[in-house]
Amino acid sequence: MEKKEQQFSDFIEAAAHDLHAPLRKLSVLISKVFSQQASHFDEKSKDYIQRIEGCIEQMRSLINGLTELALAGPGNTHLEHCDLNVIVQQALRGIDEEIKDKNAKVMVAPLPVVQGNIVQYQQLFKNLLENANKFSKKGVPLEIDIAEELITEEDKKYFDLLPKNKYHRIEVRDNGIGFNQAYAEKIFEPFFRLHSKAEFDGNGLGLTICKKIVANHYGIIYAKGTENVGSRFILFLPENPKP
Repeated sequence: MEKKEQQFSDFIEAAAHDLHAPLRKLSVLISKVFSQQASHFDEKSKDYIQRIEGCIEQMRSLINGLTELALAGPGNTHLEHCDLNVIVQQALRGIDEEIKDKNAKVMVAPLPVVQGNIVQYQQLFKNLLENANKFSKKGVPLEIDIAEELITEEDKKYFDLLPKNKYHRIEVRDNGIGFNQAYAEKIFEPFFRLHSKAEFDGNGLGLTICKKIVANHYGIIYAKGTENVGSRFILFLPENPKP
């Protein structure tokens, strides 16, 4: 493993470890509030508390996944059946309130079932959908379109993919603020930001993690953007990621 990748893996592993403590405390505090003050909550409030608890569990799962990701490489990624339809819908439920607030229209084509690591694929689509949501235009209803098609033999040759493998081309499009195509490769680098933290929050690692996950599955990810028009993230994912 190259030095840069090792440093990144060490950072993710340490950060994941440190995040567990506040999550445990938050979970305990919410449990105490709910148990001691349950009679004061109406049904809507109880629903919100349950959603918070669900988000805590989801975050705990993702932190564990990031720890695994930090240690994972293409040779030791645990493979299982991944229904991308289910995974995308789970990711959408994670940002359902934000989507409602932006009057978003989300179109998802039927997606394949592939071999892969479920936790890593959950993180992949979570990051891509959160990216579309974060960089949406103010005052403009968000549109997200997820399309899928099998790639051709010509595509395999052009992108130097394994000739015997079957690949799916999955594209995540949005109508957000987009980006200058000159930065199409830079945006996948650790901590690279096109915008200040005052404009958009985040740690600058989301797309870096996406790229590593796709690489772990012997696939390809790249981006196309047009400023003030939108972004497109194109994935080439194999049905069975074996070299």
